[in-house]
Amino acid sequence: MKPIVIGEVLKRWRNIRGLSQWDLADKSGVGYASIARIETGRQDPTVGTLTRLAEALGIDVVDFFTPPAKAKRPARKRAGRR
Repeated sequence: MKPIVIGEVLKRWRNIRGLSQWDLADKSGVGYASIARIETGRQDPTVGTLTRLAEALGIDVVDFFTPPAKAKRPARKRAGRR
């Protein structure tokens, strides 16, 4: 079994939610550079950082330790014609 790498899981959740690193930084209050370093494995996140990222992604902190299994992006709302 492959060990869980939080940075990889973070990137996967971010992509599932359709967010760029900049979008996630704005939404979470975590710096863009920190998100980039976490995703590349150059920085280990604190519990506080994980909590803020989880809230911004709409997941629980524990979800960083159990990778998403074929989760789908939420449906995008289309602008209706009137």
